[in-house]
Amino acid sequence: MPNKHFYFALGAAHGVVITYAVRKARHWLSKRVRLMRRLYHFDRDWFLYFPFFIGLMGMVALIPDILHGLHLLPKEATRAEFFNIFFFHSYFEWLEDANPDANWMMNTVASLFLLVLSMGVFIFYIRVAHKIIEQGEKSKTNDG
Repeated sequence: MPNKHFYFALGAAHGVVITYAVRKARHWLSKRVRLMRRLYHFDRDWFLYFPFFIGLMGMVALIPDILHGLHLLPKEATRAEFFNIFFFHSYFEWLEDANPDANWMMNTVASLFLLVLSMGVFIFYIRVAHKIIEQGEKSKTNDG
């Protein structure tokens, strides 16, 4: 079966896509969705918390493995078609069984994706934090 980081990478990828969509649509959403206005009222820089969401999405992808690891469900149950709702978990298990070379390929791609994802998120949030700090310094110089 593919290593756990493969599934985590799938979930994190979905988290990144959702985060990107929310970021692009945040001004449109703030005009139309009350929750977005409340977020801006609560914390102007609420978007900085999205890495936690990306990690949470990665953990959602691991739910079948967590259920099996805690001995709540047998391996056969977590390979049932139902568990494809967790980012095609059962399909990838079947694919790896059908083609052993696919296991190496999926794990390698997932490792590279997690490297790129982590560096990209790291650089993006450094830039955002830097911009927030600059805005804070500008407001201090304008005030005093």
